[in-house]
Amino acid sequence: MSSTFLRDHANSLVVFADETARRAKDSPGDFFLQMAAKNQRAAALSVSKRASLLEADDMGELLDVRLIGPRANGSIPLDSFLETIGPLSKSWKYAAHRLRYGHDAVRGAASDVIGALNFKLAGLAHGSTHIYITGNAAPDLTGESLLQATLTQTFRLLNAGQEEFYDAVDAIGGKAAHQLGEFMKGLDKAGLAVQFSWNATRGAQRWEGRPDEITRVRALLDTVNEPERYNETIEGSVAGITDTGRLALRTAEGKLLIRFPLKLTEEVQKLKIASHARVKVETLKYWDSVGKRDVFKRHLLNVE
Repeated sequence: MSSTFLRDHANSLVVFADETARRAKDSPGDFFLQMAAKNQRAAALSVSKRASLLEADDMGELLDVRLIGPRANGSIPLDSFLETIGPLSKSWKYAAHRLRYGHDAVRGAASDVIGALNFKLAGLAHGSTHIYITGNAAPDLTGESLLQATLTQTFRLLNAGQEEFYDAVDAIGGKAAHQLGEFMKGLDKAGLAVQFSWNATRGAQRWEGRPDEITRVRALLDTVNEPERYNETIEGSVAGITDTGRLALRTAEGKLLIRFPLKLTEEVQKLKIASHARVKVETLKYWDSVGKRDVFKRHLLNVE
């Protein structure tokens, strides 16, 4: 069923309910007419809500979260809910701040970041503890959607193997990764598993947070230490610019990938393929304790 059909149906029910409500107002003593008006209004609101959720799903603004476990039988203790969803919400906000500005938030995420995401608890559904969360997928002044970028990188980290893990952590930042770890701890403590699904504009995303998968991601997150940081200037020819926030430069040392924040998108797009570029970057050196190697990640500060 399409969102357009459902919205048209909801509008028709509203018109029908309004007419019955007018008749009920003129006949206050008619019990059955009063009940009909009430039921029709409730039906119209229910279909309208379903239409809104389907519209949000079509636009990539709906995240479907299902908490699974013996304590998630359609309800969940409030403390358990807060210990899981609270850190997850913080992780998204920290990740969004990092993606927009290129650095972790000093305290909380900036108010413009929180406003751009506009996360809301949109409803509950039947089965386990089934939660709908919506956000705002509209593009900002850079032409990119902060919500889409944030959820894309979150799913990328959750599904990452050892080889891609440090790049995924680097994308969302240490604070967001830490809060994601707290979310996992909350799930463990509550004895819950989780399923995430999101109908992204670039294709459906899903994460099956079974107990063994939660343990795997937590183990990877536990290996992350604060990286060594230093600034450097890099020169080379532009080899590519991706819509996932990567600038590729060919240098004397080889091809280097440099992540750039959304706020520098317009500046980066002025560069031309094969042209010479000189950029200032912040380099982060992580120690991969599993692979026993240094991992370098570079973030663009400005184009000189």
